[in-house]
This record gives sequence, C-alpha cells and structure tokens, in this order.
Amino acid sequence: MNSSEQTAPLLEVRHLSKHFGAVQALNDFSMAVRPGEVVALAGDNGAGKTTLIKAISGVFQPTGGEILLRGQPVTFATPQEAREKGI
Repeated sequence: MNSSEQTAPLLEVRHLSKHFGAVQALNDFSMAVRPGEVVALAGDNGAGKTTLIKAISGVFQPTGGEILLRGQPVTFATPQEAREKGI
C-alpha cells in the first residue's frame, strides 16, 4: 500500500447521479481525490465531465449519491458556497 492509499480523501464522490428529465447525464459515478493528487477528467463529448464538475461545484444539485469534503457529507446550494468551503 502506498502513502496515497493510506491518506484520507480530501474530496470524495460516491455513487453520484444527475438526471435532466429523461436524460441521465451521470450514473453511479464514484471517485476520490487525496491531498497532493492531480486528477484529469477525460472522455467523449457527452460523457458527463462538465456535469460532474458542476455538481461538485454547486451549479447543479445531484439527483443521487453524495459528495464528501474532508470526510464530511456536503451539499452546495450555490457555486459561491462551494468556493467558500474550498472547492
């Protein structure tokens, strides 16, 4: 086990989903970002990259799942609130 696997995630997304009516933009997406890590999101057009970032940053409210910041569940009503919490 390397040191990054032992470090608690700074940001964690668990089973995140986002629907826009019948369109499912994110489906059961999970990831963890630990302190010091650099993460890139790559994928085809329409894969949900922008939707994920907007859900994490308070632009969209997720349909399901949870976002944890420093191990605590968080919800952001606005991008300003997300910025104030360090996102």
